[in-house]
Amino acid sequence: MRRLILALLLLTPFASPAAPTTAELAARMAQRLEQAPVLRADFAQEKAMAAFKKPLQTHGRLVFARGQGVIWQIDAPLKLTYVLGEDRIVEIGEDGIAQVRTAHDIPGLAQVGSLFRALLGAQTEALAELFTIMPDGTIDAWHLTLVPKPGPVAQAMREIRMSGSRHVERIRIEEANGDSTTLVFRNLREDRVLLPAERERFGLR
Repeated sequence: MRRLILALLLLTPFASPAAPTTAELAARMAQRLEQAPVLRADFAQEKAMAAFKKPLQTHGRLVFARGQGVIWQIDAPLKLTYVLGEDRIVEIGEDGIAQVRTAHDIPGLAQVGSLFRALLGAQTEALAELFTIMPDGTIDAWHLTLVPKPGPVAQAMREIRMSGSRHVERIRIEEANGDSTTLVFRNLREDRVLLPAERERFGLR
C-alpha cells in the first residue's frame, strides 16, 4: 500500500493543446487555490495486477491544504491515513498509532512531497523535470498525458493519463511491469479553512 501511495505522488492536473497552454491552465488552477486553499474529495482507486484475477479496490477521502500538505485517508477495505507534508509522511493505522517517516527514513521524500503538491496545486515546473507533458482539450475539459523522461521514474512507469475540468477527476497510471492504477475523484469541495480535526492532523493549533 505504501508503494501505491508513493506512486500516486507523481501526478498533476494541467491541460490543453492550442487553446490554453499548460502554463495558462496552471495559472488558472493556482488562482482557484488562492481563492479556496482547501480542497476535499472522495476517491475510488482500482489497482490491476497480473498476479491477481480481480483488481484491488480502495475507497477513501482526501484533503489538500495549500501550504500544509495532503491528508490521504483510506476507508475501505482497511482504514489507513497518510499525512503528507513537505519533509515527512505520517502513517496512522486503524488503531490510531502514528508512525513518522522523514526524508532520512525514505530517500527522495522531499521530492515525493513536492510532486504530490504539484498534483493539486498545478505546479508544472516540478513535473516537467521528470515528465514530457502532452496536453489536450480545453481549459474546462482537459486531458493530460505524462511520459517519464529517462531515469528512475521511467523504470517504474510507462505513462500517466489524467483528465478533469475545474480540478483533476481521473488518473490512470500504466506501470512498466504491466500493472495499472486508476483513480477517480468525486464530490470535490472547495473551502477556505481546515476543520479542527484536519488542523490536528497537520499539527496546527
